[in-house]
Amino acid sequence: MHLHTLRRSAALALLSACAGALAAPASAPHAAACVAALKAQENQLAETLKAGDPVEPQLLNVVRSGIAIVGTQYLAGLREAEARELLHAAEADFQALPPPLARDRQAQCLHEGETLYQQASSLERSLITTAAQRRIRRLTST
Repeated sequence: MHLHTLRRSAALALLSACAGALAAPASAPHAAACVAALKAQENQLAETLKAGDPVEPQLLNVVRSGIAIVGTQYLAGLREAEARELLHAAEADFQALPPPLARDRQAQCLHEGETLYQQASSLERSLITTAAQRRIRRLTST
């Protein structure tokens, strides 16, 4: 098992131990579509940050939003194998979108994720932010 997988599992376990105040997105496929859209956006922002542009606050919002969405699905019972399959399909679908629709999806999903993050308990927000900061370090260290 990779260290990355262990860290993600630990973070998700901590999230599941929380009160669960997050309201889940409509469905696992919808959540996967949002995570795919946000993942594409976070990759773009990470490259921009590595190039020296000060976009870390935006990147943090995007990564936190994705983690909040993932956490709600985990709490709803979605498991890693199914999530990976859904995400793989959603990433292919996202890549096929025309740029205006892709940007619209990213904006909608960012809003959904930010709402979930804001509705979370202070402990959940702390866990999400810590996981997001670790992800940003990984994204920008390569």
